[in-house]
Amino acid sequence: MLDRVKKHFKSQKPKKTPAQRARQQAALLANVAEEQRGKLNADILDAATELGMVENIALLANSTENNFTGVNMYCDDEAVFVQAPLNPRATDIAACCGRAMEVRGDAFLARVRDNEDEFERLDFTLREVSSSAPWVKEAAAQNERKRNAESAQAAFARMQAARPENGAAASTAPPARVTELTPAEAAKEEGNAAIKRGDVAQAEAHYSNALRLDAGLTSAHNNRALARLRLGRWADAEADCDAVLAREPRNVKALLRRGAAWEKLGRADEALQDFRRAAELEPQNLEARHAIGGVLQE
Repeated sequence: MLDRVKKHFKSQKPKKTPAQRARQQAALLANVAEEQRGKLNADILDAATELGMVENIALLANSTENNFTGVNMYCDDEAVFVQAPLNPRATDIAACCGRAMEVRGDAFLARVRDNEDEFERLDFTLREVSSSAPWVKEAAAQNERKRNAESAQAAFARMQAARPENGAAASTAPPARVTELTPAEAAKEEGNAAIKRGDVAQAEAHYSNALRLDAGLTSAHNNRALARLRLGRWADAEADCDAVLAREPRNVKALLRRGAAWEKLGRADEALQDFRRAAELEPQNLEARHAIGGVLQE
């Protein structure tokens, strides 16, 4: 989808003038650390301004509260520099979602489900592009909570800095940490990337490699179960889920995936038992509810 959107933006906008290119490069440099700016020559800056990137704005962020289902707005990140016309409808929709911004040029909306292990684009109808749509109200509430939390954090930081014992140079920010991946975790991440680009067979191979490197990597078992379900390898998917649930009996993803495998294997009663257990653990999980309804209708 992003490739199609990028192609659309490229076909719609005129060639940038030297003045527009200069403004865009100045904006790029403003986001680069001062000590790094000297390393960026004219060729690098020219290449950067020809990338034609798509700006992804999360109007409704995916989270546990919404079953990891969000709504994103995709805009041309060069729209401001090429002086694209104001998009009133997209600007108003963003405002209704609690994201005050000026959207210029064409904009696209899409619903996605992304829980970091799996990524899926979901249906999103034109009728839902309305200020009264449920997702818009949910986004407005979510963004309001986020602003309130940020305000509270800022107030706390000011209070801490004002304490005499802290001194003028006191900082409340925790030290940055860099976490290095093990070889098994790196292989699992390669599998996640393959899943997102739709290469399920390659993903299954990466997850298997991760488990060869670390047989106790539960998340790799869970993700391989997903890949094997998509490959139609029901019994293998069940085995992976069993391995997860032996260590983590409350793992909802494993329960849902084992239930899906059992359903395909004709074991509806056991599938229903797993789906109901998942719903008990996460009452807001829409996938669990739909799965229960699907089994009961059979």
